[in-house]
Amino acid sequence: MTWAEKGSKQVAAVGLEEKRAFTVMVSVSSDGQVLPFQSIYEGKTEKVVPSASAPYRRECDEIGCCFEHSRSSTYWSNQLTMKLFVEKILAPYFDRQRERLGLPSASMALWTIDVFSVHRSEEFRTYMKSTHRNIILDFVPGGCT
Repeated sequence: MTWAEKGSKQVAAVGLEEKRAFTVMVSVSSDGQVLPFQSIYEGKTEKVVPSASAPYRRECDEIGCCFEHSRSSTYWSNQLTMKLFVEKILAPYFDRQRERLGLPSASMALWTIDVFSVHRSEEFRTYMKSTHRNIILDFVPGGCT
């Protein structure tokens, strides 16, 4: 938050030199449970993600949040970060729910996801069909998210 007198021409802000963009994958289950976030940072090495000593990093790690570097020149989700999201966050969530409900591990789960190009790509859909046969992809039509 900032504060300045009404009519001020300049408003000082703290931390502008630290400004960075990143993508956060946010997921909510149909019963309202918020899954851990996946944050994606632009860069080719782990150095771009918040350090282990960053404020609240330990708490994020404890609840399963994932900090990923994109391994590219953008901070957008890509094939690799989507696969990491599925392996680290989504599939384990569905496995825990099956166990909690006493369902067989082969029980089907429905993942409703938007039509971002990476999500609907042949590569990602093939990966899901071959690696996570028990997760059905359900795409929200464009313009509806």
